[in-house]
Amino acid sequence: MQIPEPLAQISQALRYEKNQAVFRAGDPADVVFRVMAGEVHLLRRAPDGTAIVIHRARTGDFFAEASLFSERYHCDAICVRPCRCLRLPADALRQAIANDPGFALEWITALSRNLRRQRAAQERLALKGTRARVVHYLVDCGDSGCVTLGQPLIRWAEELGVSHEALYRTLAAMEKEGVLARDGTTLKLLAKLD
Repeated sequence: MQIPEPLAQISQALRYEKNQAVFRAGDPADVVFRVMAGEVHLLRRAPDGTAIVIHRARTGDFFAEASLFSERYHCDAICVRPCRCLRLPADALRQAIANDPGFALEWITALSRNLRRQRAAQERLALKGTRARVVHYLVDCGDSGCVTLGQPLIRWAEELGVSHEALYRTLAAMEKEGVLARDGTTLKLLAKLD
Protein backbone atom coordinates (compact mmCIF):
# COMPACT_ATOMS: atom_id res chain seq x y z
CA MET A 1 0.00 0.00 0.00
CA GLN A 2 1.35 3.39 -0.99
CA ILE A 3 1.12 5.92 1.84
CA PRO A 4 -0.04 9.35 0.54
CA GLU A 5 2.80 11.87 0.45
CA PRO A 6 1.39 14.30 3.07
CA LEU A 7 0.96 11.39 5.51
CA ALA A 8 4.35 9.87 4.63
CA GLN A 9 6.10 13.19 5.34
CA ILE A 10 4.90 13.32 8.93
CA SER A 11 5.17 9.59 9.63
CA GLN A 12 8.20 8.30 11.45
CA ALA A 13 10.09 5.00 11.18
CA LEU A 14 11.36 3.71 14.52
CA ARG A 15 13.33 0.66 15.60
CA TYR A 16 12.33 -1.51 18.53
CA GLU A 17 14.24 -4.28 20.26
CA LYS A 18 12.93 -7.76 21.00
CA ASN A 19 10.53 -7.67 23.99
CA GLN A 20 10.25 -3.87 23.80
CA ALA A 21 6.76 -2.39 24.16
CA VAL A 22 5.55 -0.22 21.30
CA PHE A 23 2.67 0.89 23.52
CA ARG A 24 0.76 -0.29 26.58
CA ALA A 25 -2.95 -0.63 27.27
CA GLY A 26 -4.25 2.72 28.46
CA ASP A 27 -1.68 4.81 26.57
CA PRO A 28 -3.18 7.58 24.39
CA ALA A 29 -4.18 6.09 21.01
CA ASP A 30 -2.75 8.79 18.78
CA VAL A 31 -0.74 6.62 16.36
CA VAL A 32 -1.42 3.66 14.04
CA PHE A 33 1.57 1.48 13.15
CA ARG A 34 2.78 -0.51 10.18
CA VAL A 35 5.38 -3.23 10.61
CA MET A 36 8.16 -2.62 8.10
CA ALA A 37 10.28 -5.53 9.40
CA GLY A 38 9.85 -7.92 12.32
CA GLU A 39 6.80 -9.00 14.26
CA VAL A 40 4.63 -7.38 16.94
CA HIS A 41 2.11 -9.18 19.12
CA LEU A 42 -0.92 -7.40 20.52
CA LEU A 43 -1.60 -8.80 23.98
CA ARG A 44 -4.32 -8.64 26.56
CA ARG A 45 -4.05 -10.05 30.05
CA ALA A 46 -6.41 -12.70 31.43
CA PRO A 47 -7.56 -12.26 35.03
CA ASP A 48 -4.81 -14.67 36.13
CA GLY A 49 -2.18 -12.53 34.37
CA THR A 50 -1.68 -14.85 31.39
CA ALA A 51 -0.88 -13.02 28.15
CA ILE A 52 -3.40 -13.65 25.37
CA VAL A 53 -2.20 -12.89 21.83
CA ILE A 54 -5.07 -11.17 20.02
CA HIS A 55 -3.11 -10.24 16.88
CA ARG A 56 0.22 -11.06 15.28
CA ALA A 57 1.36 -8.17 13.06
CA ARG A 58 4.09 -9.16 10.62
CA THR A 59 6.00 -7.32 7.91
CA GLY A 60 3.56 -5.19 5.91
CA ASP A 61 0.75 -5.42 8.47
CA PHE A 62 -0.86 -2.49 10.22
CA PHE A 63 -1.67 -2.65 13.91
CA ALA A 64 -3.56 -0.43 16.34
CA GLU A 65 -5.95 0.41 13.49
CA ALA A 66 -8.79 -0.72 15.76
CA SER A 67 -7.85 2.22 18.00
CA LEU A 68 -8.05 4.77 15.16
CA PHE A 69 -11.24 6.15 16.69
CA SER A 70 -10.44 5.43 20.35
CA GLU A 71 -8.87 7.63 22.96
CA ARG A 72 -6.69 4.87 24.44
CA TYR A 73 -5.09 1.61 23.29
CA HIS A 74 -6.97 -1.44 24.52
CA CYS A 75 -3.98 -3.82 24.66
CA ASP A 76 -0.18 -4.00 24.82
CA ALA A 77 1.96 -4.13 21.66
CA ILE A 78 5.20 -6.06 22.21
CA CYS A 79 7.92 -6.82 19.67
CA VAL A 80 8.67 -10.55 19.59
CA ARG A 81 11.81 -9.92 17.55
CA PRO A 82 13.65 -6.74 16.55
CA CYS A 83 11.30 -4.52 14.56
CA ARG A 84 11.12 -1.46 12.43
CA CYS A 85 7.69 0.18 12.52
CA LEU A 86 6.22 3.17 10.74
CA ARG A 87 4.28 5.45 13.08
CA LEU A 88 1.29 7.05 11.31
CA PRO A 89 -0.29 9.91 13.30
CA ALA A 90 -3.98 9.04 13.75
CA ASP A 91 -5.28 12.52 12.89
CA ALA A 92 -3.33 12.62 9.62
CA LEU A 93 -4.34 9.04 8.78
CA ARG A 94 -8.02 9.89 9.26
CA GLN A 95 -7.57 12.93 6.98
CA ALA A 96 -5.85 10.82 4.31
CA ILE A 97 -8.70 8.29 4.41
CA ALA A 98 -11.29 11.09 4.16
CA ASN A 99 -9.54 13.04 1.39
CA ASP A 100 -7.92 10.40 -0.83
CA PRO A 101 -10.45 7.89 -2.29
CA GLY A 102 -7.70 5.70 -3.76
CA PHE A 103 -5.93 5.44 -0.42
CA ALA A 104 -9.25 4.91 1.37
CA LEU A 105 -9.97 1.94 -0.91
CA GLU A 106 -6.49 0.50 -0.28
CA TRP A 107 -7.03 1.00 3.47
CA ILE A 108 -10.37 -0.83 3.34
CA THR A 109 -8.76 -3.63 1.32
CA ALA A 110 -5.97 -4.01 3.92
CA LEU A 111 -8.51 -4.08 6.77
CA SER A 112 -10.65 -6.63 4.92
CA ARG A 113 -7.63 -8.88 4.35
CA ASN A 114 -6.71 -8.61 8.02
CA LEU A 115 -10.29 -9.37 9.09
CA ARG A 116 -10.39 -12.46 6.89
CA ARG A 117 -7.08 -13.67 8.33
CA GLN A 118 -8.33 -13.13 11.89
CA ARG A 119 -11.58 -14.98 11.19
CA ALA A 120 -9.66 -17.91 9.69
CA ALA A 121 -7.43 -18.00 12.79
CA GLN A 122 -10.50 -18.10 15.05
CA GLU A 123 -12.03 -20.85 12.92
CA ARG A 124 -8.76 -22.82 13.15
CA LEU A 125 -8.61 -22.49 16.94
CA ALA A 126 -12.13 -23.92 17.19
CA LEU A 127 -11.05 -27.14 15.45
CA LYS A 128 -10.40 -30.18 17.63
CA GLY A 129 -6.93 -31.65 17.39
CA THR A 130 -3.54 -30.53 16.18
CA ARG A 131 -3.79 -32.34 12.84
CA ALA A 132 -7.02 -30.53 11.91
CA ARG A 133 -5.43 -27.18 12.74
CA VAL A 134 -2.29 -27.96 10.71
CA VAL A 135 -4.33 -29.02 7.67
CA HIS A 136 -6.61 -25.97 7.95
CA TYR A 137 -3.59 -23.66 8.10
CA LEU A 138 -1.88 -25.28 5.10
CA VAL A 139 -5.05 -25.15 3.00
CA ASP A 140 -6.09 -21.64 4.12
CA CYS A 141 -2.69 -19.94 4.09
CA GLY A 142 -0.85 -21.99 1.51
CA ASP A 143 -0.57 -22.18 -2.22
CA SER A 144 -2.00 -25.59 -3.15
CA GLY A 145 -1.35 -26.79 0.40
CA CYS A 146 2.25 -25.54 0.50
CA VAL A 147 3.42 -22.98 3.06
CA THR A 148 6.84 -21.60 3.93
CA LEU A 149 6.52 -20.42 7.51
CA GLY A 150 8.04 -17.07 8.34
CA GLN A 151 8.59 -18.20 11.91
CA PRO A 152 10.07 -21.09 13.86
CA LEU A 153 7.87 -24.14 14.46
CA ILE A 154 7.69 -23.36 18.17
CA ARG A 155 6.09 -19.98 17.43
CA TRP A 156 3.75 -21.58 14.87
CA ALA A 157 2.60 -23.99 17.60
CA GLU A 158 1.62 -20.97 19.72
CA GLU A 159 -0.33 -19.54 16.78
CA LEU A 160 -2.14 -22.86 16.33
CA GLY A 161 -2.93 -22.98 20.05
CA VAL A 162 -1.10 -26.27 20.64
CA SER A 163 2.05 -27.32 22.48
CA HIS A 164 5.20 -27.51 20.41
CA GLU A 165 5.52 -31.18 21.40
CA ALA A 166 2.05 -31.93 19.99
CA LEU A 167 2.91 -30.08 16.78
CA TYR A 168 6.21 -31.95 16.34
CA ARG A 169 4.47 -35.33 16.92
CA THR A 170 1.68 -34.46 14.48
CA LEU A 171 4.06 -33.31 11.74
CA ALA A 172 6.18 -36.46 12.18
CA ALA A 173 3.09 -38.70 11.99
CA MET A 174 1.83 -36.91 8.88
CA GLU A 175 5.25 -37.26 7.22
CA LYS A 176 5.38 -40.97 8.11
CA GLU A 177 1.91 -41.47 6.60
CA GLY A 178 3.05 -39.76 3.39
CA VAL A 179 0.50 -36.93 3.55
CA LEU A 180 3.01 -34.19 4.36
CA ALA A 181 6.46 -33.27 3.09
CA ARG A 182 8.63 -31.01 5.22
CA ASP A 183 11.83 -29.22 4.29
CA GLY A 184 12.83 -26.94 7.16
CA THR A 185 9.96 -24.48 7.53
CA THR A 186 8.36 -25.39 4.18
CA LEU A 187 5.43 -27.77 4.54
CA LYS A 188 3.36 -29.28 1.73
CA LEU A 189 0.29 -31.48 1.83
CA LEU A 190 0.84 -34.43 -0.50
CA ALA A 191 -2.55 -36.08 -0.33
CA LYS A 192 -6.14 -35.04 0.18
CA LEU A 193 -7.16 -35.73 3.76
CA ASP A 194 -10.60 -36.88 4.87
